[in-house]
Amino acid sequence: MSESNIVSIKLRSRLALIALLALVPLLVFSALAAKRLSDGTRESAIRAMRETAGATSLIIDRELQGAVSALLALSRSPLLIDEKFAQFYDQAKSTAFGEIGWVILYSPDGSQVLNTRMPYGAPLLIRPSPDELIPIISAKGVHISGMVWSHALKKHIIFIDVPVITRSGKSFVLSQAVYAEHFSLAFKERDIPASWVVGVFDKNGLTIGRNVRADEFVGKAANAETVEAIRSQSDRIRRHTVRGNLEVYDVLNRSALSGWTVAVGVPAEEIDGQVREAGYIAAGGLLLAVVVALIGAGVVGQRLADSIEAAAAAAAMLGKSENLPMMRRSGTPEIDHLQDSILSASAKLKAAEARNAELLDSERTARNAAEVENKRKDEFLAMLGHELRNPLSAITVAVSLLKIRIGNDPALRRPTDIIHRQSDHLRSLLNDLLDLSRVVYGKVQLETHPVDLGTLVAASIKSMMDTSRLAKHRFSYRTESVMVDADHTRMEQIFSNLIDNATKYTDEGGTIEVLVTADQGMALLRVSDTGVGIEPELLPYVFDVFVQGNNTLARTEGGMGIGLSLVQKLVALHGGTVVARSAGRGKGSTFEIRLPLLANDTSATLAAPANIDSSLKGIKVLLVEDQDDLREITHALLAELGLEIRSASNGKEALAVAAIHQPQVALVDIGLPDMNGYELAAALRNTMQPASIHLVALTGYGLSGDKDQAAAAGFDLHMTKPLPMEELRRYLSEMNNRT
Repeated sequence: MSESNIVSIKLRSRLALIALLALVPLLVFSALAAKRLSDGTRESAIRAMRETAGATSLIIDRELQGAVSALLALSRSPLLIDEKFAQFYDQAKSTAFGEIGWVILYSPDGSQVLNTRMPYGAPLLIRPSPDELIPIISAKGVHISGMVWSHALKKHIIFIDVPVITRSGKSFVLSQAVYAEHFSLAFKERDIPASWVVGVFDKNGLTIGRNVRADEFVGKAANAETVEAIRSQSDRIRRHTVRGNLEVYDVLNRSALSGWTVAVGVPAEEIDGQVREAGYIAAGGLLLAVVVALIGAGVVGQRLADSIEAAAAAAAMLGKSENLPMMRRSGTPEIDHLQDSILSASAKLKAAEARNAELLDSERTARNAAEVENKRKDEFLAMLGHELRNPLSAITVAVSLLKIRIGNDPALRRPTDIIHRQSDHLRSLLNDLLDLSRVVYGKVQLETHPVDLGTLVAASIKSMMDTSRLAKHRFSYRTESVMVDADHTRMEQIFSNLIDNATKYTDEGGTIEVLVTADQGMALLRVSDTGVGIEPELLPYVFDVFVQGNNTLARTEGGMGIGLSLVQKLVALHGGTVVARSAGRGKGSTFEIRLPLLANDTSATLAAPANIDSSLKGIKVLLVEDQDDLREITHALLAELGLEIRSASNGKEALAVAAIHQPQVALVDIGLPDMNGYELAAALRNTMQPASIHLVALTGYGLSGDKDQAAAAGFDLHMTKPLPMEELRRYLSEMNNRT
C-alpha cells in the first residue's frame, strides 16, 4: 500500500488498543516487581534481625560502659594512688555496683590485695587466669575479659580490668567482677519472637548469654562455623544447618567496646515462607494482567504496533554514532510527529556530542599543560632551595664559628650579629616560601599530639631572648597553660612568623606584647605591637601572599608577604582561625589565633624536657659533605664545640675514615658524588655495629618526603640546611647523656 492511500487516524481513536502493546513490558516489569517484592520481604526480615543484634549489643555495651566509667573513676582515687588500701577498700565497697559485681585489686602475679566481697584483710585467692594481667598492665587501657569459670563461686564471671600505677611506681590491676548472668537483661528489654535465638559470645566463641535454653548453652563454645565467623569478624548474612537438619539464617554484630559478638538466628523457613507468600501474591497479579492483556490483544491493529516499535527502535539508537534507520510513515499525525522529533533530536545530539568532544579535548590539553607547569614549579622550588641552602649553610656555620672565636669584642660582635641575624632571616624566608608551596598543594601532613600552647610560646620567647632577637624592643608576655591538639614544630613556626612580623614593622624601642590564655572555650594566642599599623583598605588582604602595605623611605625592613599567608594556612590546617586588627597606619596591629581547646584527658601527658648535658667534649663525629667551603667551615665550628671531628668529601672516603676513627655520630649529606647518602648510611650500618653509630641526614632540598625517606634508609635524625646548630647540639647532648 502506498503512503498516499494511508488513512490518517487520530491517536486518541486507538488509545483503547494500547493495553495489548503493554503486554511484553508488563510481563517484564511484573516479574521484576515480583522479584523486588520477594527481595524486599527477605531484606526486611534480615534488617529486623540486624536491628535486634545491634540493639542487644547496645544494651550490653551500655551496661559495660557504666561499669567501665565507675571503675575508671575508682582507679584515679588518691587513696589508691597513695596505696592506702584499707581506706580505699571502704571507698570501693561504697561504690554502687549492686549485687551483680564487686571490686578486686590484683598484684601483677595474680594475688588479690583486696576484694569487696570479702572483709578487708581476709585470706584471698589467686585470679583464675593470672597470666593475662601482664599484658593488661602493659596495654595501659581498659580490658574486658571473656567468660571465666570461678571454682570458688561455681559461676561464670566477666572481669573488667584497668591498670593502675601508684605514686611509688608499683603496678596493679583494678578489676570489677560481674556475674555473666547479669547480661541476660539484654534479652528482657527486647520483644524477641519465640522462634528466634539470640546469643552473646566472647572473643573465643564461648556463650555468655542466650534468650532460650541458657542453662544448657552458657559457658559452652558455639558451633565451629559460628566460632570461625566470630574470629574472622564477618558480618555477612549466613545460612547454615544446625542440630542436624534445621536450616537457619544468622547475622552477627561485634561490639567495639568489649569485642563480644551478638548472634541472631532465625529459622530459614520463617523467612523463606514470607518470601514465597509475597511471590504468590505477585504471581497472581501478573497472571491476571496477562489474561486481560491477551483478551485485548485480539483486537489490536498490527500497523500501530509496527509504527510504535519503529519509533522505539529509533529512540533507542539516540546517542549512538550510527545513523537512524528510515521510518515508514504511519498515517497517525501524533506518531509521525514523534518520528520527526526523534530525527531532529538525533541531529542535535550528534552536534552537541561533537562540541563536547572539542571541549573535552581542550580541557584535557589545558589540564596536562597545568600539570606539567606545576611539576616544573615543584622541581624549580626544590632546586632553588638546594642551591640556596648550601651557600647559606656555609655562611651560617661560619658566622657561628666567628661568634665563638671573637668573644665579646664589640667592634666585631655587632657586624657578626648582623650577618647572623640576616642569614637567619634568609633561612626563614626560604623555609616559608617552600612551606607555603607545600600547604597550597596539600602536601603538608601535620603530626599532632597534645601540646601546652603556653609552655611552647614561653620556651620560644626564651630562645628568642637568648639570641637577642627581641633586644631592640620593649617586650612583655603572659602565658597560661592551655592544651591544644597541634603539630609542635608548626606551632613554633606560626608563633615565630608572628614575632618576625611584629619586630619587622615596629620601630626600635616600640612595644610588643604576647598573651596566651583560654577565651570562650578556645585557646587564644595574641601578638600586639605599637608599629606602623595596617591601612583599612589593606586589612582584608593582609593574609594574601605577596601583599604588603606602602613602604616608606624610613623602612629598613621589607618582605615578600609570605609569612602571614603561611600562618593563616597552617592555622587552618589545625582547625583554627587567625584575624588581624589595626586602628590604622601608625597605630599598631594585633594578630589573634584561636584554636580548639583539647578536652581534659588523663592519658595525655606532656613529657618532661630531657636534662640536656651541655658538654659535648669527646664525642666522635664524622662529617660527610662534598661542598669544600661548607665542609671546612662546619668542621672548624664542630671542633670549637669540643667534638672529635673527622671529615670526608665522598662516600668512599667516609667509609675509610669511619673504619679508622669509629665515630659515634655521622653527619651525612644526601647528595654525594660517588654514592648518595642513603647508600652510605646502609654501608656504615653494615661495616659498624648498627647500634654503635647515630646517623644524621643533611639535605638542601627540604622536600616533604625527605624525612620519611631518611628514616626508611636507617637515619636517626633528618636536618635541612642551613645546619640548625641548636638542634644539633641538643641532639648530641641527649645522645651523650644516654650513653
